[in-house]
Amino acid sequence: MWRGHPWLTIGSAVIGITSGFASIAVIDTINSAIHSAENRPRLLLSFIGLNIIAILFKNGSTLLPSYAAIRIMTSLRIALCKRILATPLEEIDKRGVPNVLALLINDIPQLTQTLMILPALLVESTILIFGVAYLAYLSWMVFSLTAGAMLIGVGLYSFFFRRGMSFSRKVRDEFSVFNEHTHGLLFGIKELKLNSDRRRWFRRAAIDFSSKRIAKYDFIQSLWFTGGGNVGQVSYTILIGFLIFGAPSFEALDAATLTACVLAIMYIMGPLSVLVGIAPQLGEGAVACERLAEFGFLINDPNESVLDRGQSGVKKQPTLKSWKRIELQDVKVDYRNYSSPNNFELGPINMQFQAGELVFIVGGNGSGKSTLAKVMTGLYAPTQGRILLDAEPVDDGNRDLYRGLFAAVFTDFHLFNRIIGPGEKTANTALAQDYLARLDLADKVQITGKSYSTTKALSNGQRKRLALLCAYMEDRPIYVLDEWAADQDPPFKKFFYEVLLPDLKRRMKCVIIITHDDQYFELADRIIKLRDGRIVSDVSRRPMHFKTA
Repeated sequence: MWRGHPWLTIGSAVIGITSGFASIAVIDTINSAIHSAENRPRLLLSFIGLNIIAILFKNGSTLLPSYAAIRIMTSLRIALCKRILATPLEEIDKRGVPNVLALLINDIPQLTQTLMILPALLVESTILIFGVAYLAYLSWMVFSLTAGAMLIGVGLYSFFFRRGMSFSRKVRDEFSVFNEHTHGLLFGIKELKLNSDRRRWFRRAAIDFSSKRIAKYDFIQSLWFTGGGNVGQVSYTILIGFLIFGAPSFEALDAATLTACVLAIMYIMGPLSVLVGIAPQLGEGAVACERLAEFGFLINDPNESVLDRGQSGVKKQPTLKSWKRIELQDVKVDYRNYSSPNNFELGPINMQFQAGELVFIVGGNGSGKSTLAKVMTGLYAPTQGRILLDAEPVDDGNRDLYRGLFAAVFTDFHLFNRIIGPGEKTANTALAQDYLARLDLADKVQITGKSYSTTKALSNGQRKRLALLCAYMEDRPIYVLDEWAADQDPPFKKFFYEVLLPDLKRRMKCVIIITHDDQYFELADRIIKLRDGRIVSDVSRRPMHFKTA
């Protein structure tokens, strides 16, 4: 709040304090009116005026920070998306997409709700502080009793609150597990529908079990927080009971002072109840902050630029206009650190690529072809070895520039509904329309402005053709196509291998194809075969001597 809107924060604090002061002044006015009948006409005006001030300033101290909170949370949401974009792909793979999504769909909304209650925290805390101070003004004995009861209550409440917080963390972590199951539900729906045993297992052992754990932890969390809330009520009851039934016996307070003290205590119980009620939400917000911090996203880090108003522009990805050679030297990737539980390791890999070269990468399932593609394109950083671009090492300083060389269609590709042209140039929609026709997509997909009419109502093979069109329109120096032809009919395979690939090669593009289509091997300049994460052969311009066994 302070970094983003300092004057608004100061104004909210001043308005909140004024509201709290006016609220306590109302109590003093009521007390004076009870014991001073002749001054009631004047006190009535004070009573009305102070209530108007208290209400208006309380609303102001709530609405102004709420406006700032909305802007801040919007900035945080955008900043988290930027952080995800800047996070290495291997880190995303290691955490899993469902867990990363939980940050956006659970933690940021929770932070939003928490930040929205902070104005109430400010106002009610101010009223509580002024109320306790007013008690000290009325009677030091009552103030001491109240302060002692509050300290004991805070100590007991802290015990209940910490126990509740432990279950809040369990609820959040179990929600990540449930989110992973729902991810499997949506993306594995075909497999679940085909196999009733798998469907039954998934429903019972995954969805039902996780849902019940969330409900159980949430209920236990509520029990602890409710128990903590009862501490305040019990403390209040004991204190009021003593003042009304015990204090008169000791004749320590006169009737007027006793009445004023009871009124003040009853009034400050409202703010105290609000503070106790919002404590669980503050705890849930703290858990959300913890999970975001584990991802490396600190909302209170002064070095974070989440509140930087000049951050609205998005930098264009840099690209290279010319290059000569890419070389992989002793590159290794330990895949256990990413998304695979097995002992698979890619490498050491030694290979190079040049402009205008058509390279086929082949090998059995699990041989490391897709991992090699991610390493070549700079999506995975090697755990050992290095990548050289024109004899210059690729590192964190120039990795984005290096990635700008590549256009790719991976096996787990995603279609974005936007035609992107080469570099900063506008996409050639006429060319895109021509290739839609050549790929037999013109009757299914239309181009409106810079968008496609649909990216969903297509078969997997048609979506791959559209993804290939998107990559083609980017006009990058290097194309990486992972099993693109696997879902295509023979006519489109023929078009791909005999028309599109030679066209790219004539334009001096380096094209790297991961494929099993041995009938087209004679078109390749080089064929590289992988087995168990290592290169077992690298045949240059001699595909007839290559053995597929």
